[in-house]
Amino acid sequence: MSASRQWRYRMFLGLMIVYMATACIVACALLWTTVTQYKVENISDTTENQFLVPICGIKKDLYSDPHMNCDLLDHLSYEKFVANGWTKIVYSAKLNNQPIAIKTVNLKGKDITDCAKTKSILLCHNRAAEKLVKEINLLKELKHETIIQMKHYCAKTSEDNLCMKYAVIATELGDPLTNLKLLQMTWDQRRKIIQDLANLVNYAQHSPVGVLGLADLRRPQFVLINGNMKLTDLDDIIVGEPRCVTNADCSNLNITIQCISSHCGGYNSKLNIQKSFQEFGSYIFLMEGVPREKKVDLDRLRQLWKGNNVTTEQLLADALLL
Repeated sequence: MSASRQWRYRMFLGLMIVYMATACIVACALLWTTVTQYKVENISDTTENQFLVPICGIKKDLYSDPHMNCDLLDHLSYEKFVANGWTKIVYSAKLNNQPIAIKTVNLKGKDITDCAKTKSILLCHNRAAEKLVKEINLLKELKHETIIQMKHYCAKTSEDNLCMKYAVIATELGDPLTNLKLLQMTWDQRRKIIQDLANLVNYAQHSPVGVLGLADLRRPQFVLINGNMKLTDLDDIIVGEPRCVTNADCSNLNITIQCISSHCGGYNSKLNIQKSFQEFGSYIFLMEGVPREKKVDLDRLRQLWKGNNVTTEQLLADALLL
């Protein structure tokens, strides 16, 4: 082989070695970036980042819970998208030929995407899953006609963040309570909504887990099931009256309560009455179609609700008289 050919051969071989080394370095860098700084937009709804860390195990004390059924929920086929929020996403499915709603972590929701700007995706995912676990625990305790009924759930959690927490809830499936649907209701249908809302506000004052603050009470969190209005979103519920040091700690959202024994006694009741009227008042107190003999009673209830100077018991009693 001539000297020129040997030179060209060595040059070609050297370039190939450099090219292959560069390609390996780039591939390793991309792999490292994927593992250490995995972005939310790259996570699909089905994989849920399972290939990065193991899923947490099931706590032993949950095995005896009749509502706990991971085997069932892990193999359900979701039929269609229903709704989503900051933390959760909801799909419909079939269980024993009956429609149900399936809630799980919304990987593209605001809670996770905002959190992932400064923290790891695992930590952000686990925080969202913990909110679903809180909702599961509340649904176990709050058995009421105005609160969605839980059919099954699956919860896999741990005290640390070394594994991926997992939570899925199966509940009744209802029809969304939209503004248009409220405006199109008959008087009898609106009356039922008024009574259901007053019933929920009163139940929040006397629930088995303590006085509840419906801090995030909004119309999209309700559904209609056989004409009954039910609350579906419980993870932002406050259990117990707010703690305080001074009276100023009990003043918020035009609500002024005295601080007694380090608690804002009666604050949650005021909050629930105020928020429920703000969200529903302009829709449910319309006079269209109301019988003449009921108009005075309806207007009186509207004034009491709006003024927020009434007990939840009186609110419910007056609503049932309509």
